Amino acid sequence: MKKTRNTKGILEALLVVGLILIIPLFFVFRTKANAPAAPNTAVPAGMPVPTAANAPEESNALKPKQPPACTFPLAQTTTAESTPEEYTFSEPQVVLTAPQGNIYHIAQWLPDNQQVLMTEELFHNVDVGNDNPPQESISLYNPETGESKMYAIRDLTREPPLWLPDLNAVAYSAINYSIYKKNGIAKFTRQVLVSYGNPDTAQILDDNLPQFPIAIKPGGSEMLYLSDKKISKLDKSLKKLSSLSLDSAQWDYGKGWRDPNPVSYKMAWQPGTPLIFLYSDGGAMGGGGYTFILNADTGHVCELDFGGWASGARWSSDGRYLAIGRATTSHPSDLTLLDATTGNITTLRGTPQGIEGQLYLNDFIWAPDNHHLLAIGSVISSQNFQSENNIQGLYLVDIVSGQSVHVAPEHKSFIFSQDKNFAWSPDGSKLIIHCPTQTVDQICLISVQRAGQ
Repeated sequence: MKKTRNTKGILEALLVVGLILIIPLFFVFRTKANAPAAPNTAVPAGMPVPTAANAPEESNALKPKQPPACTFPLAQTTTAESTPEEYTFSEPQVVLTAPQGNIYHIAQWLPDNQQVLMTEELFHNVDVGNDNPPQESISLYNPETGESKMYAIRDLTREPPLWLPDLNAVAYSAINYSIYKKNGIAKFTRQVLVSYGNPDTAQILDDNLPQFPIAIKPGGSEMLYLSDKKISKLDKSLKKLSSLSLDSAQWDYGKGWRDPNPVSYKMAWQPGTPLIFLYSDGGAMGGGGYTFILNADTGHVCELDFGGWASGARWSSDGRYLAIGRATTSHPSDLTLLDATTGNITTLRGTPQGIEGQLYLNDFIWAPDNHHLLAIGSVISSQNFQSENNIQGLYLVDIVSGQSVHVAPEHKSFIFSQDKNFAWSPDGSKLIIHCPTQTVDQICLISVQRAGQ
């Protein structure tokens, strides 16, 4: 009897020791089984892979993810091309000269083909010792009559204003400083405003925004901007529509290689659709930017891969093509074209007959026939980017052949602006373009004739 009790005691002791050893192992396996799987965050080709030293300290559950690749339902199909028109451009005529120190920026022609929406950086009256930041005005300007009407004055942002055709009003983003000190430290909020023609009665539509840019659907039926983790939309009367959830930070999967500053997006709205090309540049570090397509009705985001990031983007008026200034770390922006019908992506060399090299550009706009792009840029030799033989100016590029014509090469006295700063009237009859000299800022007007007119 005594032996049996001893045996029983030994077994109980072994059982307790076993439980002590097994229970921690149970929790180890349980923790591993319940750990979230790492999302697919493949790094684009050519981008450095983040290391443990520079990777953000985030749990796998919160780690940003790469959006799915954009797909096109009619891929591998072709459609008939429209017949291109022929254009003749007149000599540029100076129509507006800025006060010394001021700088003009052209936003868009209005649908009436008469007035131009533009901004003017007001540096001529800035006091160096003043605590206030420089400002810029927003105005409508008629290059034929010289008449100008100011709509707003804001602290300098360089964000283009947009025209609201149904309200005869201007929508614009602004920065509101609460503190501005001489040492450059400032506190501010980002706002969206609307002006009906009186700078003193401009209305704030929203405040405390994470992004400056706003977008207006071609035709003016909707306006959109990014709020805190959502898409804010307004109809043509500025009545707020239902918001959609969108946390843009969730797509910031390249924190290890891009500029560490918060991502700032620009937007280009495809005509006739809810799709918006949402893009950011490479930032100060030049590590690359994001190129997404956002569905403004569903909030769905996909990524468009064309071997670089966008320095600028414009949709053709029929909505079929997206022209992109494609930048990479190895060269300036070239002209890349997305066919939204087929998904085909091509790079347009844009070199005139008899000239070697490739067209690199500063800005571009669509011709009314949706078959040509007018580009400000330079044809650069592949052997020498700094060659004195590089030919700068205006180039009319045929998007089918990829070839271009050097527009008005004899007008060498004009230096066409190297920023995004010109526009083609909707009826195709006029170009307005930034044409500064070495000493003064100017705006020029160019008449355009089409074959058969």
